[in-house]
Amino acid sequence: MRIALKNCVWERQGDALIVLCDPSKQIELGDPDGHAEALLTALAEGPCTLPELRERLAESGIEVAHSELQDAVSALDSIRLLEDADASGPGAPGPVGRDGRYFSNLAYFELVATLDTSGAELQRRLTSAHVLQLGTGGLGSNVLQNLAGLGVGRLTLLDRDIVEPRNFARQFLYRHKDIGAPKVGRAAEWIREFDPSIEVGFVERDVTSAADVADLLGGVDLVVGGIDQPNQVDFWVNEACVRAGVPWIRGGMIGTELLYYSVDPGRSPCLACWWTAVDAESKGPGTDALATRLSAKLSRVNRGIGPAASLIGSLVAWEALRYLARYEPPQSAGVRVHLETTGDCAVRREPWPADPDCALCRTAGAHLSVPS
Repeated sequence: MRIALKNCVWERQGDALIVLCDPSKQIELGDPDGHAEALLTALAEGPCTLPELRERLAESGIEVAHSELQDAVSALDSIRLLEDADASGPGAPGPVGRDGRYFSNLAYFELVATLDTSGAELQRRLTSAHVLQLGTGGLGSNVLQNLAGLGVGRLTLLDRDIVEPRNFARQFLYRHKDIGAPKVGRAAEWIREFDPSIEVGFVERDVTSAADVADLLGGVDLVVGGIDQPNQVDFWVNEACVRAGVPWIRGGMIGTELLYYSVDPGRSPCLACWWTAVDAESKGPGTDALATRLSAKLSRVNRGIGPAASLIGSLVAWEALRYLARYEPPQSAGVRVHLETTGDCAVRREPWPADPDCALCRTAGAHLSVPS
């Protein structure tokens, strides 16, 4: 491996170095003896192996043991200042250099890449991924455009609605000429026109049970849920995904709040665990859980407007990026993330507990009782 210093700058302030690689993050390194600056300077000369780096330091008058240098390199890598030159450069294997298609993606991935995982590898994970998108309406159409931009290699779409004029407030994938056409077919056509290299298929049908999702999960890496009818649909999606061991993300809008959460089977509590907690907590008056139960009795009105659909679609797509590229853990696994669209636009995170008696989490063959 040839170690490369990412594009970064630094400045000494007393006994410390102020280092900037990601413009949004300022890193302070304690450096009273000047060895950290010498190491950065040696790395800045160009990609090198660890023995070559040790020689550069020796030429500058700094003798360091191999193990000590390895520890120093690991420390710099832990704060994402280094990358593998052979895995991330123009000669890196894979489709990442195709016509500059992934230029911006790779520029972003450079910031989060490490010696173990290059930006090119992160892009390859996306181009080899398969996502099942349930619903191509307000949430789904916005998520799809983001996933296509990221270069997710295979998309399977499910929906049963047709394009209507009222969709245009938040579903910018469709056009006036599409009115009356099935959404899912038009969405698939948009993806093919946007990037012909993306493999896309679609199913025009309702989800009426876990089986309607389960038979689509072969080879799927992630499911995005954007269907809100009937009320049990999220529990059916949860059942199918947990049994198959496939992570899934759900996003939507409740009143003036945006909401998303995800389930990572075997690593996070599932939606059935959440319902158990809600059911237990709602016994007391005035609780958030009680509000959750009561809200289900309100008449359903779709209040989703363009900015809301675009924002929640982007947040869900970003979480999908975490699951697929695995450059950091998902932020919503077993956590309901709320974003208020009025007032101070506050964000709050509400983790829910795992149910130790959850039959679905315990075994794929267990029966899940779906609340009415």
